[in-house]
Amino acid sequence: MTGLRRVFLAVTVFGLAVAPLLSTPLQLNRLSRLLVLVLAVLGVNLLTGYTGLVSLGHGVFVGIGAFTMANLLDLRLPIWVALLAASAFTGAVGVVIGLPALRVRGLYLALITFGMALAFPPIARQLGSVTGGVSGRPVETDFLPPSWLGIEDQAHIWRYGVCILVVAIWFGLARNLVRSRMGRALQAIRDDETVAALFGVPVAMTKTGVLAVSAAMAGTAGALQAILFPYVSHTQFDVFLSLRLYAAAVLGGLGTLAGALVGVGALVAVPTINDVLGVIDNESIVFGAGLIIATLLSERARRRSATRAVARS
Repeated sequence: MTGLRRVFLAVTVFGLAVAPLLSTPLQLNRLSRLLVLVLAVLGVNLLTGYTGLVSLGHGVFVGIGAFTMANLLDLRLPIWVALLAASAFTGAVGVVIGLPALRVRGLYLALITFGMALAFPPIARQLGSVTGGVSGRPVETDFLPPSWLGIEDQAHIWRYGVCILVVAIWFGLARNLVRSRMGRALQAIRDDETVAALFGVPVAMTKTGVLAVSAAMAGTAGALQAILFPYVSHTQFDVFLSLRLYAAAVLGGLGTLAGALVGVGALVAVPTINDVLGVIDNESIVFGAGLIIATLLSERARRRSATRAVARS
C-alpha cells in the first residue's frame, strides 16, 4: 500500500505541475476545486490520523469558512485579509465546538460531529441574512490576476496558482506541526490517552488546539471555494460532503500528510475508471466499495505491523 501511494502521489504531483499547459479553463477550474478538497481532507487527516479523533462533520467547517468569506467580502475587505479572517474565525468555531465535544471519546465524538453535519443545512436555511436562506447567496468578488503578471485574460491560471500556493503553505505548516513537540503529543494521545496524560501531556488543551487547526484548514478550503465559484448555498455543505472528506482521508492513508492528496485523487480516479470500464452503473456503490476495500487493507497492514513489533520485542 505504501509503494502504491508513493507512485500515485508522484503521478499526481507531476499532473498538477503540467496541468496549466494541458488543460482547458473549465478543466483547470475543476482541478482548483479538487485542490480545495485536498485542503479539507488534510484537516480531517490531521485530526483523525494523527490524534485518533474521528470527525464526520468537517463539511460544517467548510461551510462556515465559505459563508464567512462571502460576508467579509461584502464589507469590501481585500481578498487575502478576508481569507485569513475566515480561516481564523472557523478555527475559533472549532475551539468553541471542541470544548464540550472533546470531553467524549471514540464513537461518541463521531456521533456528535455527524449530528453537526446533519444539523448544519437546516440551520443555515434559517440564517437568511448571513447565508441567503433557502436559495443561497452570491459572492461579490473580483478575484483577478494583478496586471503586472500579464495574464488578465487567463484568470483561471491565476486562481489555480493561488490554490496551489495556499495548499502548499498549509501542508508546510502541518508538516512542521506533526514533527514538533505538539505532533508527538498528538500521536501519544492517539496511541493511549491515559498514558499520555500520565506523561504530562495536557490532553484537553492539545485536542482542542488540533481541532482548531483542523477546522481552520477546512475553513480555508471553504473560503477558497467561495471565491473560485462565487455562489454559496447550504446544499453544498450537506452530510455527504463530510462523509466524502472522511472517506478520502481513509482512502489516502490516515497518519500521512500526503494521504490527503492521494485520497482525493483516488476519490476522483475510482469512479472515472469505473465509468470507462462500465462495470457498475452507480457512483455511490463504487464509492462505498472502494472505502470498504481500503479500510480492510489498512486494517490488514496495521495488524501485520503490530505482529512485527511484537516479534521484535
